[in-house]
Amino acid sequence: MLTVARAGTTGLAAVALAAAMLLSPGLTSSARAADSAPCTPDRNYPGTFLCPIWGSNVNLRSAPEPQAPVIATAPDGGFLRVLCQVKGGRATYNGYWHTWWVKTQAMGMAPSAYMSEIFLAGGGNDEPDSGLPNC
Repeated sequence: MLTVARAGTTGLAAVALAAAMLLSPGLTSSARAADSAPCTPDRNYPGTFLCPIWGSNVNLRSAPEPQAPVIATAPDGGFLRVLCQVKGGRATYNGYWHTWWVKTQAMGMAPSAYMSEIFLAGGGNDEPDSGLPNC
């Protein structure tokens, strides 16, 4: 099970905004093409993308599977830098579910990590992010 711990004032505001976006009629599963907050190319780091995320202390895992070991947590601040997206195991959280995962870049001694797309802002259950290439 994925967890999100310690949601401060900024985290709560991001969760409320993301929940409102995910629950609005234009973003439900009946509107599959609607991704209101797609990942965008990062101009400062070619080949990477900035993805708006909600929550704080979101688990980053060693593989795109919900039971894979947690190796880090996503930084607070609303964005995660990623390389691509990949299909993986089905993750669930508070009524949401996803089989798409984003892959982060390896940094120094830290390996690449994976985060469930549940925590990307916009889109719906099991919809790949419209701004990311597949790995």
